[in-house]
Amino acid sequence: MAKYGVGILGAGWVAGEYVKAFRDNPLTEVVGIYNRTPGKAARLLEAHGVQAREFASDDELFDDERIQIVVSCTSPDARVEHVVRAAETGRHVVIEKPVALTIEGVEEIREAIVKAGVKSVTSFVLRWNPQFETTKQLIADGVLGDVIYAEGDYWHPMSKLYPCYSWMVGKEVGGSAVVAAGCHAVDALRWFAGEIEEVTAFSRGPKINLDYEYDPVSVACVRFENGAIGKLATLLDGETPYIFNVRLFGSEGTIQNNEVFSRKHYPGATGYWKYPTVEPDSGDVAHHPFVPEIAHFMECIEKDVESHASIHDSWKSMAVCFAIDESAAQGGTPVRVAEVAHV
Repeated sequence: MAKYGVGILGAGWVAGEYVKAFRDNPLTEVVGIYNRTPGKAARLLEAHGVQAREFASDDELFDDERIQIVVSCTSPDARVEHVVRAAETGRHVVIEKPVALTIEGVEEIREAIVKAGVKSVTSFVLRWNPQFETTKQLIADGVLGDVIYAEGDYWHPMSKLYPCYSWMVGKEVGGSAVVAAGCHAVDALRWFAGEIEEVTAFSRGPKINLDYEYDPVSVACVRFENGAIGKLATLLDGETPYIFNVRLFGSEGTIQNNEVFSRKHYPGATGYWKYPTVEPDSGDVAHHPFVPEIAHFMECIEKDVESHASIHDSWKSMAVCFAIDESAAQGGTPVRVAEVAHV
């Protein structure tokens, strides 16, 4: 029998991936979903063959004692209220990104989780992508050596066909290009290359899609605590398909996406060799590895350990995002991440 009841806040695009992941996990059962639009949660549950409750309000969800895990996949403007409430009522939490629209909101969530002692995972879901997992293993095996230079690119021009389009392009709910989308590239570079201590960033307004209420193109030079330097780019307005690049140049080798070069570790190499894998090459949430993410989270709960993507780590990725936005707003003034994160 399932040991953990799951309550989901939001019945939008990404919520269906959580329904499937928790439906198929032997430790969990979806108890119900709350969504502001009546009937939407019921239709989502029916689409995935799940018999569960459509809550009429978030109060009903939080009052249901069968729920031990709360998933926040609403629009980000509601995230802080819901995640804090979940933690304060003793529920473990799954946090969609962005974690919050301000650093103060991120810190409020982190403080609530620390105080409650519950487990958390932030859905920087590409950490479970096979290409990313292989990159992490190559680094652990010493193929990269000491990182010298690193790049992360999140290029994803938004189409009106995307279910999240209406709030994504607005400043009040979307926040910024880096906060709403580029945070994935920020997290990837932290995950692979180490902590970022300072950024210098620039941004520009829309050229193609004039619906954007913020600058949809951003680029930042970054300096890592380990002495490496790098670049982070977010592009939501341009003529290109979805592309997610991660390039890591080290003292003993280089990893560019799913291509590797190292004379030391692969004697005789004259160029990059490419390994076949599942690449992070689609913006469709159905392409993303929610199943292994949730399996990992359940293992963390069962073993009483923190996830590598818990709020105790992911707040650092969000702090870098806000530092990039602050630098760009100041016309490229260098900004130390610690000053933004109040540490």
